[in-house]
Amino acid sequence: MPKLLIVGGLTVDRFADGRRAPGGSVLHASLAAHAEGAGITTLTVAGPEPEAEEGVGRLAELGRVVRQQAPASTTYRHEATDGRRVLVYERAGAPIDPDRIDGPPAPDVALMAPIADELPAPALTALRDRLRPRRTVLLVQGWLRRLAPGEAVHPLALDEIDPALWEAFAAGDAIVVSTEDLAEIPTDPFAQAAALRSRIGAGPLLLVTLGERGYLLDDPAADRVEASVPRRVVHGVPLVGAGDTFGAALAVGLARGEPAGVAARGATERVIRVLEARRAPA
Repeated sequence: MPKLLIVGGLTVDRFADGRRAPGGSVLHASLAAHAEGAGITTLTVAGPEPEAEEGVGRLAELGRVVRQQAPASTTYRHEATDGRRVLVYERAGAPIDPDRIDGPPAPDVALMAPIADELPAPALTALRDRLRPRRTVLLVQGWLRRLAPGEAVHPLALDEIDPALWEAFAAGDAIVVSTEDLAEIPTDPFAQAAALRSRIGAGPLLLVTLGERGYLLDDPAADRVEASVPRRVVHGVPLVGAGDTFGAALAVGLARGEPAGVAARGATERVIRVLEARRAPA
């Protein structure tokens, strides 16, 4: 059983119909990793809201939880504009303290999955140095967001990202990012992958997810960038958490020693199963 440490803050998500629910990459990733048979430890930060308590309870059902209490949870409002999901950053949470966890020692994979600004570069580096995971997989969307309370979330231009973060990314084993998180780069995903590669160097495996169109896999051990388009596409269901699901399943595959292409294809299948489960019964 691969051992995963998943790091990231829980969120409170508010929807147009008045619903409130727990969210965050850490929750979606934990569900996917559990379904893949991994043993999970979660390091998270959350406030006292009922939705946050619910989220912590869900994580506790999946594995060990190390919770850092915060005055409030990161809160996002979900809106739709022209059929596209728009996130509005309503409330900031708190940064994660690396000293709050003392294990597991040397997990097979540390999956770093911030949803806002709760894991700055020094904390990311400190966690990796402290726990010495065999592999580190980074779901980088939370680091690529321009965040201002009360305003819609927009992608940062790559030149705006802290150079210390690029150094931390370069030391990772795999990076997963959505093409939507790179909107400041020309929309050609190959150009997006090339722009990222120029900043992270030759080390990490790079996955750029393309939503229903599949993904690009830039494996430094291969002589070309591989584009994969799934034959099965699930339409008409919410895609929230799909990228987190992909990243977690990829991390489990890599922990099992699967080649990058095999792990990425398995991650795609996990996403498809999750989305198919969201279909309303006929």
